[in-house]
Amino acid sequence: MKKIIFLSLVLLPLSTSAQSGWTRRAQAWFLKLDVSHLSADSYYNPNGDKLKTNTFRQTSINIYGEYGFRPRLTFIAQAPLLRLNRFETTDVAAGMGDLRLEAKYRLTGNHLPVALSLAAELPTGRANAYASNKEFPDDRINLPTGDGEWNVWATLAASKSLGKIYISTFAAYNFRTRYEGKKFRDLYQFGAEIGYNPWKTLWLNAKLRAQFSNGLSQHPDLGFVRGDGTTYTLASAEAFYKFNPHWGVSATYLTGGNWIAPFRNIYIAPYFSVGVIYER
Repeated sequence: MKKIIFLSLVLLPLSTSAQSGWTRRAQAWFLKLDVSHLSADSYYNPNGDKLKTNTFRQTSINIYGEYGFRPRLTFIAQAPLLRLNRFETTDVAAGMGDLRLEAKYRLTGNHLPVALSLAAELPTGRANAYASNKEFPDDRINLPTGDGEWNVWATLAASKSLGKIYISTFAAYNFRTRYEGKKFRDLYQFGAEIGYNPWKTLWLNAKLRAQFSNGLSQHPDLGFVRGDGTTYTLASAEAFYKFNPHWGVSATYLTGGNWIAPFRNIYIAPYFSVGVIYER
């Protein structure tokens, strides 16, 4: 039986997580459930060469939540509850994605908040999820819904409110581990966000994030399978409308370019997300 190995890059982190210096008030909740979709036929290999392939599609149902445990301490959880991966020539491979659990502590006051967070990314997704070729069922392709390894993230973020406008910046480092004896390259990120609150019920924001690797992939034979050496620059725009004190809706558009970090080991295309938000 012939097996082809491949993986899609998950673009979830930029579109959901809030990398800022602020923390939630004690016992305050924020929850977001969204549906996102990616359709791409441009793949950049580990050397950065652009290749055209069959169209890859990924649809995810994602959840993101924050809870203010103490005035300076917030707990955060996020995960794709269901991810559907497929090429136009294959069946669908489905499963949960990797769960991320994070503790965020604000080091300074609210005038210029600076926060440090530590997050563990658990390998709860399917490390191997094979989908059959529609025309040749004996040929299967691996479309995992998770990367199969433990990850640890450390993030430092700072923010500033300027009336109806706010600005945030952050730096993050991803300590990667092993899968089946293979050690992967660590990753690091830099990013910024600017937001605007034109009316009491409407928030707008734009985000920019660049990811770098501490070296080229050590396992180019794996291709996309575990995202080793993946780099990119991504930008997004989001609108959040709150139609009562607790409930709201959001819409996000994400794209990318070779502006800061080049594309390596990544599928890239415009990415859309719509969601429902609950806040208390």
